Amino acid sequence: MASFDSSVPVADVEGEIDSVVMSYSRGLNIAGKSALLTLAVPYAHVALEGLYLGQPASGQRQGMGDPRIRLAVNFYGAPAMTRAEFRSYEQQTIIGASVSVGIPVGRYVENRVINVGTNRWSVEAQLGVSHKVRRWTFETGLGIAWFSDNDDVLETNTLEQDPIGLFRGTVLYSLKPGLWVGAGILYAHGADTRLNGVQRDDRQQNWRTGVAISIPLTRGHTVQLRATQGVISRIGSDFRTYAASYTYTF
Repeated sequence: MASFDSSVPVADVEGEIDSVVMSYSRGLNIAGKSALLTLAVPYAHVALEGLYLGQPASGQRQGMGDPRIRLAVNFYGAPAMTRAEFRSYEQQTIIGASVSVGIPVGRYVENRVINVGTNRWSVEAQLGVSHKVRRWTFETGLGIAWFSDNDDVLETNTLEQDPIGLFRGTVLYSLKPGLWVGAGILYAHGADTRLNGVQRDDRQQNWRTGVAISIPLTRGHTVQLRATQGVISRIGSDFRTYAASYTYTF
């Protein structure tokens, strides 16, 4: 959730982005359909170096990133249930959709290349299908993300970005209730940018892959470990990420 803007004229960027994300989710009943409302607030430390206008440059930034609010609704296969009903629920096919909004209130320094906030709104919509066969769960989804303009890139520049299309596919294997391993792919296409109205050659056509494991600790307590890696990258996705999350359900 930290930001490094690809519209800025930099090259050969290396460094590290460390972030902590606090999130709260609430299950909902919307017209008899199960839904989930989530608010996530990140805090990040960014340290990068590279070439800016052909000259060596480096910098660090830390602070709160852009919060994100997400609403997901299952239209088919997962009706709203009580806790007792959920304990005996057996998944088959689920079809759902989600909308998430990035709110531009994270720390943004107008005259700096590196930032943890984006200074622009973003909206992402996804439609997904999940199907379970014995211990295997297969998931796929299509999405699209939109961005508002950023009028304060290095104080006086304006960044515009086209929508980006997303495709994801995931397979999970359940070892026992709550304990599963998974692997997936993500493809992103589009997001051409214009800086001060000038078209840039930065269309994304990127593939990423990742693995994950979910480990139940005690009742209501779960830890998840994830790693992702850029596989084929035209622009901006040739990096590796590691994540660990702890979830308490009550």
